[in-house]
Amino acid sequence: MKKLSIFSAIERIAAVLAIILLMAASPAIAWADEDTEDELARIAALDELSNEELIQSVNLGKQAELISKFQDKEAKRLLKDVYKRADGCDVEMYRNHEVIIVTIPASQLFSPNSTRLSGEADKYLDPILRYVKTNRPDMYRVLLIMHTDDTGSTSYTDNLSLNRVEAVYDYLDEAGADTRYIFPTAAGSTDPLVPNNTVDGRAKNRRLEVYLIPGKRMLNEAKKGRVAL
Repeated sequence: MKKLSIFSAIERIAAVLAIILLMAASPAIAWADEDTEDELARIAALDELSNEELIQSVNLGKQAELISKFQDKEAKRLLKDVYKRADGCDVEMYRNHEVIIVTIPASQLFSPNSTRLSGEADKYLDPILRYVKTNRPDMYRVLLIMHTDDTGSTSYTDNLSLNRVEAVYDYLDEAGADTRYIFPTAAGSTDPLVPNNTVDGRAKNRRLEVYLIPGKRMLNEAKKGRVAL
């Protein structure tokens, strides 16, 4: 899968370094100690990971069973109450039931060929905010992958998926999500679910995939014997 980065890695790292220098220079924010600098560097490093590396970025170890049970329960709730198959959505488990994958048809978010979110998009995007709360950082790492069908040139489908995933990211950002743990990717037409040789097939390939990946906070909660949102 080709990954098209929304944000320059150099720009993200430069921003983090600027914050560290500002905090080090100002006695008014003396809390910027070595631990804080390490945390900022760790967050910045997440942007350098490939999609598969991000999915595997937290070793759940002995807590894998508890977290998998929690994820299974959450996936069933999402499928029943939010992302219904009747709307073309789906919810699946991945990586030994540790990661939830939510699939949302692009038609539920955008009009044909449009990069502007539709008026109904909030119905499908607002539930994601639950997983990236600013007061519970790194509970989840959310990977957004936008796909298109193969109609049009490679340049067109790449740009369409890029602009669409950027619109989703911006919506979540403006809604108050902790975007440090949201990772947008534009896949273009490179990863179809089915052949693009029918109308239905092309519709199925136009989709947003949302990977809900356990973060460090979830791991730490599991070590205490209980995981909750």
